[in-house]
Amino acid sequence: MNYEEYIVKVYEDGDIFWYNKEEQLHRLNGPAVENSDGYEYKAYWINGNLHNLEGPAVIHPNGEVEYWIESKRYSKDDWEKKVQKIKSSTKSLENQEVEVNGIKYKLVPADCEEK
Repeated sequence: MNYEEYIVKVYEDGDIFWYNKEEQLHRLNGPAVENSDGYEYKAYWINGNLHNLEGPAVIHPNGEVEYWIESKRYSKDDWEKKVQKIKSSTKSLENQEVEVNGIKYKLVPADCEEK
């Protein structure tokens, strides 16, 4: 099993920064920059790029949000269109057959129960 390795720096003021091995801001499934002393600033980074396909990449304490994909800023409407395009262009492998060492397998979702 592959694990994501992080360097996490926690500062006295409550700031938390997550980095990859190349020391780029990076965190999967959560903000790479967050402040926990009541300031409530969060920023989502992937391999040194502001990036979030699930929502705003930057959340300011005053409620202002910023939408970013691969370090390019978008309006909310343009971000939604770009995310839809990215997700629709990703081909689903579900129910496709693959052959490994002469044996054919049907790909099914991981949460599917075998009957």
